[in-house]
Amino acid sequence: MKRCLLSLLALLLCLSLAVCEPAEAAADGVSVLDRDEMQALLDDYISSHRLNPDKISIGYIYTETGDSFYYNEDTWYYSASMYKVPVMMLLAEKEYAGELTRDTKVMGLKLGYAEDAILTHSNNEFAHMMMAALAPSEPECRELYKKFVDLPDDYYDPDFLMYSYFTARFMTGVMQTLYNEPERFPNIIDCLLNAQPEHYFRRQLGEYQIAQKYGSFKDNSWRDFNHTTGIIYLPHPIILTVMTQDAPEPESVIGDLAKLFADYTGKADERLETLRAEEARLAAEEEARREAERQEQERAAAEEEAARLAAEEGAARRAAEEQARPAAEAEAPATAAPELPVQPDGAAQRLRLYVLAGAAAVLLASLLAALLRRRK
Repeated sequence: MKRCLLSLLALLLCLSLAVCEPAEAAADGVSVLDRDEMQALLDDYISSHRLNPDKISIGYIYTETGDSFYYNEDTWYYSASMYKVPVMMLLAEKEYAGELTRDTKVMGLKLGYAEDAILTHSNNEFAHMMMAALAPSEPECRELYKKFVDLPDDYYDPDFLMYSYFTARFMTGVMQTLYNEPERFPNIIDCLLNAQPEHYFRRQLGEYQIAQKYGSFKDNSWRDFNHTTGIIYLPHPIILTVMTQDAPEPESVIGDLAKLFADYTGKADERLETLRAEEARLAAEEEARREAERQEQERAAAEEEAARLAAEEGAARRAAEEQARPAAEAEAPATAAPELPVQPDGAAQRLRLYVLAGAAAVLLASLLAALLRRRK
């Protein structure tokens, strides 16, 4: 009965996880995000701040489990300065491979100096110089960015190559690669940790380390693009990308949304702790059940072995008795003959014969004497 209850509890837990599973499943099968709740929080913010819901995009990854949340994630926006992250990741890869060092000059600039100028201080001129060092043309350089995300070629809009248009899904994927493999891209996160120390994601989250890159650009059509992507080092870090077009007070919006998702991450942490505690309890009960089964199997095996040994001992004893019986019978004395009258020994018989003979002789002499007297 107890086993049945444990199995039912495990099944109910699995079903509850399946119901709450986000669009992008966690890598280890544990889901802690309630996408409906996240969507409601975002919708409420968009409505209360009178934002155009079609001109804002979100990419969010809870790195502890890989769970993700997206909103308008495949809408294309001009990337503004966010493109500088994949550009410098390409050069950092060459440093990791031993092709460059931080003192190597690239287009006349030491790589270490260029990284700081481009990622921390967002120098546009140097960034274009690095692109020229990487490929003959900017579209060809942008083609190289694709290696940092797992998206098919037909995903990319032509504006990606021609005009540096990104989506929240693409940029969040780039940052996830950077987070997952920091050693592959030396110095990149360090530079981003120093960028805009009081702005964008840091406006309301100054107590946390944040590796961020903002982008801001107003084009000839007066479309105003403002974005930020980054790694927010909460107790369980998150990767967040916020992309906006024509948002009023865009930096404030970006800061507010960073706070909104950071606060929600606290709820995800609590759910994760609860789920892991429940998993640990179930695992402990399952281990105890297996240990009890193991002990029962050992006890049964011991009893079976004892019975086998007893049977073998009994069979050996019976075989020994069978082997001992013919020898015992052979050694036993023959059956005693019936008792006969005791015969006198030889000396006694001879004495009797002598007496009889003597008596006969006397008798014979007496007879002879009698006969002789008659004749006379």
